[in-house]
Amino acid sequence: MEPGPDAGQLNDIFAAGLRAPDHQRLRPWHFVVVEGDRRAALGALFEESLLLRKPDASEAERTKALRAPLRAPVMIAGLLRYVEHPKVPRVEQAAAVACALYGMSLAANDLGFGGMWRTGPYAQDPLVISRLGGAPGDEVIGFLYLGTQEGAAKPLPDESIQDFVSPF
Repeated sequence: MEPGPDAGQLNDIFAAGLRAPDHQRLRPWHFVVVEGDRRAALGALFEESLLLRKPDASEAERTKALRAPLRAPVMIAGLLRYVEHPKVPRVEQAAAVACALYGMSLAANDLGFGGMWRTGPYAQDPLVISRLGGAPGDEVIGFLYLGTQEGAAKPLPDESIQDFVSPF
């Protein structure tokens, strides 16, 4: 929901993301900000992607694709731009991009914004990756949607930390 982060707030959000763990300081990330009218253009790209994968997509599926980027006023696509390195495998570089996106999500939350992370088939589509400025071999690690949170945050699951921790 409007408003989303302004330019200064986005700068702070990116600064937090760039503090992510990054073995050998490869900086394997690239972020694409989608806001304003460009959200509708991205929705059209999502619809195009959908129709390439599923030419008989229903009207509801097409509408969902068109509206997906309109969920929030700001959307950040986090791309992995893999850097060949003998000590840092692709999976570690992808984790660095994911950590950067998570850091951005936390920073946005600290600034009073809600955030939602999505992937899905558009994140894997070479057409979408290319139009976002990615090269062959790049991938979208996540789409981070940011805006003013509507209502209360989702409650944390009622789980014990011990359910996920064990001694060696």
